[in-house]
Amino acid sequence: MTELIIAEEHGQLYDLWLERGDRNLSVCHLDFHCDMRGLLIDRRLGRARFVWQNIPYIRWLDSGSFLSYAVMNGIVTKLRWVHDDFGGRTYDDLYCVKYETDFTSLPYLLMGKQRWVPVTYAEQTFADWGGLQPGELLDIDWDAIAFVDYDEKHIRRLMAEILARDFKPETVFVARSPGYSHPDLDLFDEFVAGLENKFNVQAVRLPIYQSSPPHLSVFWNFYRRVEQRILKQMRKLGIY
Repeated sequence: MTELIIAEEHGQLYDLWLERGDRNLSVCHLDFHCDMRGLLIDRRLGRARFVWQNIPYIRWLDSGSFLSYAVMNGIVTKLRWVHDDFGGRTYDDLYCVKYETDFTSLPYLLMGKQRWVPVTYAEQTFADWGGLQPGELLDIDWDAIAFVDYDEKHIRRLMAEILARDFKPETVFVARSPGYSHPDLDLFDEFVAGLENKFNVQAVRLPIYQSSPPHLSVFWNFYRRVEQRILKQMRKLGIY
């Protein structure tokens, strides 16, 4: 029987994994955002490491970085990030996951003393996604389907497409991510009901909680503002 778990914040999945003592998971991550802030993935060699580990607002464990910690702590060893054409690193937060092909990754790839961990990783769009692989946990962020800027017609098309797919994983986790998703709660509840009907199961809803943002000193607040301006200009030039 499929286990269906619903939560407000995506970082609650990391807490659940810790509580259960999960290791070596294979995860299919449907999300507008990567949720791998501060992580560098060398896809060619199948390994990952932290990059900005000493910066407080980067290393903070929350819904934007929980997968980074899951990978680095051996909880997730196989990961596929799937998103809509409008989504992915081009539209993601400035501190999204880095790849070995990124220009700004070169200094980190040349530093041999940092700890790397093994990971099998891929990024795909919905158009290229062939569905779940054997043993994969399905992790859905509602904004992958109902991003805040999407219209209802597009959302319903994505809802129908996912519900129509032929899969039956052991676990499906759905995060509502209210800060990034369409505000219509009825649409979200309709999608959850569709999953319940698909798997003939009653969803388990986790208690609502929100993690507090890190308290930053005057220096780090200033540093962050400057860094964000620089990163935005780099993005406009196509530099990651």
